[in-house]
Amino acid sequence: MAWAELPEECLAGILHHFLCLSDHSMFSGVCTRWRTIAMRHLPPMQPWLFMPSTNATSFCVACERTHQGPRLPDNARGARFCGAHLEGWVAAAEIPHDDRSVPGNLAPALLNLCTGERVLLPRSLRNNNPDTTFINHIQAVILSYTPCQAHPYYAAAIVSGKPNIMFWRPGMNEWTPPMLKWGSGFKIWQKQLSKDPIEDAKYIFFGPLGGGFYVLNNKEDLLVYTPKANDRHRELTMSSVNKYRVRRPQEPPTGHGGDRGGARPLPRGVPRAAAHGRQKLTLDTLADRRIFLARGCSIAVEMRNPCSPSIYFLDDSARFSGAGSSTSQAQQVQGPFPCGDTGRCCEQGIVRCLPRESPSDSSPWTWFYLPPNGGLCEWFEMQATKQLEQLRLHVLQDG
Repeated sequence: MAWAELPEECLAGILHHFLCLSDHSMFSGVCTRWRTIAMRHLPPMQPWLFMPSTNATSFCVACERTHQGPRLPDNARGARFCGAHLEGWVAAAEIPHDDRSVPGNLAPALLNLCTGERVLLPRSLRNNNPDTTFINHIQAVILSYTPCQAHPYYAAAIVSGKPNIMFWRPGMNEWTPPMLKWGSGFKIWQKQLSKDPIEDAKYIFFGPLGGGFYVLNNKEDLLVYTPKANDRHRELTMSSVNKYRVRRPQEPPTGHGGDRGGARPLPRGVPRAAAHGRQKLTLDTLADRRIFLARGCSIAVEMRNPCSPSIYFLDDSARFSGAGSSTSQAQQVQGPFPCGDTGRCCEQGIVRCLPRESPSDSSPWTWFYLPPNGGLCEWFEMQATKQLEQLRLHVLQDG
């Protein structure tokens, strides 16, 4: 029979071997029927490794090839990225701001690299006095939900200085510390903060300790901050703040940085991910799942076929100074940012399957999460059209 008439179950079997979106787009470009079938058998949404620079590139974990893109806005080229979120959203620490009153005319922002949308974030912190303090360095931005008008969302930021974490929601002109209510005394406010530097954070809707921002410090203590949904406009307080000790005293302390071989079987990010579930994380608990670790934006991906359990990790040895000093005294961290200690942790040990290139001059590497469903279909059609045009051009040139 003709290729275009192959039964869908045969084509679906072929598609199950195409884990890369680029391969899927080539498949869907054959004919209209193949494109329709490809849309019904999308690959698992494994993130790409985003390597920001003046000319950004991405590495596909599924096919282990480097792709150009996603395309960066002109004002974000060379920016330091400090977060990645679903549907193509990333957080940039400093980009040119439209408001000339902003110091240095630079401010953090949320950018959608697929649609071009932008959400500007404040550059100042409103404390409990209330006073306003200029924020020097944002280490990571964590979202409760992707920015959209249909769902309310909150943002948390890990910063250098004290307080080490702050919160924001749309409509606010400043970030705020974790306050139970405005006007509370200084000692009451201090109780809501971690005494040790914060390492990581993740928003969990239905976690074992309730919904909220799960925040982990460097002593493996877990704090859960639950934003108050019915706050007045331009305010954000917490309905509850709970602290849990989840570290295991019988385990020896772990070091930082360096190669993850030898006696250390899992990358340093794994204890942080395990603490979110309050249980020891081992590879045999990851059946048909792959975990991608990054500060503030770790994610677990369900695979459609049985696969070997894997934990992908990035180089997080870059540190921001000033975590124990006042916010105004935190120092600038200059590039280059290390990116060589990357790979996959699996049953065979550490596999160096990710690029180990020279240090980045602008930003730490992070993950890039492609848009699902409708957004992915548009991406499919765009990629298929581009590649078919390139193929026709080569045919014409070869004459």
